Amino acid sequence: MEDLAVETGGVADLDSLEPLWVAVHHQHQQAMPELAPYVSDKTTWRERRSLYHQLFAEHEPVLLLARDAGRLIGYALGYAMPVTGTWLADTWATGDLVAEVESLSVLPDYRGRGLGSRLLDELHERLRQQGASDVILGALPGNTDAIRLYERHGYRPTWIYLSRLDGRDRA
Repeated sequence: MEDLAVETGGVADLDSLEPLWVAVHHQHQQAMPELAPYVSDKTTWRERRSLYHQLFAEHEPVLLLARDAGRLIGYALGYAMPVTGTWLADTWATGDLVAEVESLSVLPDYRGRGLGSRLLDELHERLRQQGASDVILGALPGNTDAIRLYERHGYRPTWIYLSRLDGRDRA
């Protein structure tokens, strides 16, 4: 990773994120097979891409792109929002803004080399510059590698979602 560069991206870069998001989707399937069936790669990207476009329309997200010799190998996307109306505001003392790390992805061949930490550190700094020192993110409980990364960066469990997915065909 001698030619590693992290740069700021924008809405025009969203389509290039597809293989990186699909890698996250595959990691989710591997980490928690008991939650199957999962949506197809095509569906996961369609939905994720739509979410990213919505974030760019409603917020000022930070998109960081990691490249190795020009090849896109990772990204981080986060945004700041008012803490009022979130699940934090009625329980914890926070700043006026809270940031959410919406996505962090590193291609499998590049994991374990510190790139996730670098992206997370740079994302934290950019979000802090927007006025958000408090940050939340979500992770599948079976994605232990990601959770270890987040814990090394000071994250602690604060809220757990439990899901009952009865409205789907298990064929």
